Amino acid sequence: MKLSNIMDGIEYRVGVTNNDLDIIEIEDIVYDSRKAKKNTIFVAVKGETVDGHDYVRNAYENGCRAFVLNKTLELDKECIQFIVEDSRATLSKMSKNFFLDPTSQIKVIGVTGTKGKTTITNYIKTVLTECGLNTGVIGTNGVFYNDIVEKTVNTTPESYEIEKSIRKMVDAGVKCVAMEVSSGGLMMQRVDDISFDIGVYTNLSPDHIGPKEHPSFEHYRDSKAKLFKLCKHGIINIDDENAQYIIENASCDISTFSIDKESDFKAENIVLTRGEDSLGVNFDFIEKGKKATNTHICSPGRFSIYNALAVIATCKYFDIDKKAMLEALSKAKVDGRVEVLPVLPYATVVVDYAHNGMSLENVLQTLLKYKPNRMICLFGSVGGRTAIRRRELGDVAAKLCDVSILTTDNPDDEDPMQIINDIAESFIDSKCKVMKIEDRGNAIYEALKMAQKGDMIVIAGKGHEKYQYINGQRVFYDEKAEVINAAKKVLEERNK
Repeated sequence: MKLSNIMDGIEYRVGVTNNDLDIIEIEDIVYDSRKAKKNTIFVAVKGETVDGHDYVRNAYENGCRAFVLNKTLELDKECIQFIVEDSRATLSKMSKNFFLDPTSQIKVIGVTGTKGKTTITNYIKTVLTECGLNTGVIGTNGVFYNDIVEKTVNTTPESYEIEKSIRKMVDAGVKCVAMEVSSGGLMMQRVDDISFDIGVYTNLSPDHIGPKEHPSFEHYRDSKAKLFKLCKHGIINIDDENAQYIIENASCDISTFSIDKESDFKAENIVLTRGEDSLGVNFDFIEKGKKATNTHICSPGRFSIYNALAVIATCKYFDIDKKAMLEALSKAKVDGRVEVLPVLPYATVVVDYAHNGMSLENVLQTLLKYKPNRMICLFGSVGGRTAIRRRELGDVAAKLCDVSILTTDNPDDEDPMQIINDIAESFIDSKCKVMKIEDRGNAIYEALKMAQKGDMIVIAGKGHEKYQYINGQRVFYDEKAEVINAAKKVLEERNK
């Protein structure tokens, strides 16, 4: 693509150059100097810990001669320097141009909120695809479309990666994409140039607040609210205490869903269900006062109903058969979200991604309604982030569990035992028995080993993740494989 077309519509000033932008061909945009080469343009993006401007010379040595910068640097005269106010925002616009504005050629659904993003986006993909509308997903679990699976580093990838993935989807015949839109992605302008048709708001609670994330809850909330200035239609959980703020600050038209308050899509007559490999719920949903429609989903609890209502409200904007939609929704599952693993014949083992106080409390309170003999919960907390999360996780488990096993969960460069000890402070004067086992595999084995008839073991924090984040590196780790292997060992020992 010609360099002039990539920079079309972008405000910049050009450093010293004798080059004609209309004749220069660019093969790719890069923001990692290691990927720079001849005929690429390097965008120097400033991140949380790394400033791309420090790597311009590396990009030059790799053959790059075109640069987007926030300030003029000393470079050879053969180089082109585009000086912009914000290189990250510029990367978003450049990516849109380079990939020929793919989000204008596909229906885009953005889902934001503290909890529910992964479940809702995957449910939307399952339901719409089952009903004949080829749909892809971008989010925590990766990029999925047709039979293609690609990994993602962030819940909401960098703008270049989003535009590139959606370009591939469009070219592969995908008609719709459901995308998790994190507060970080909104704050860091990764989705500023995405043409969202629908935005979904799930809920909001204090999370991702700390030195490397949001400075305050208000900043976190305002970042989430930004989605509803970028989309054409908003779908809001009106039961959430921050919903009115989101609505008042939106520039799109709005529809609502709820369990408690009156809304456009409301759930009533809720009944928990239980199968061999799933815990679910039946409910009726009423659309704008019309006749109730019975619905089943194979995930339990109020939070699962909210997720289902968000999907139902989203599907309203597509010309699909209602019966087919509900049939597809009744079968939808998400890896690592309240996932029952039938590994012990006498106890229930659940794997879930819950990794903050709100999500863990939702899961535990829901599962306690099945009246287990004992509630055993295994969890840890991430290193290098706000310590508030540790206290919230500990407080929830100390209040709701009979046994808590504290272990490692993405400690990064912190001492795992220090994190565990921080969490353990919540159990002072608690009736909940607490155990500290640093190695997560050993902790899982001990949890299953102690299980008695009718117990429920919730293994929280990792869910779908296939790694432990240790000292800045992702070390392979498979939660479900650990559970399956530990259960096999426990059963073998019991049968001796």
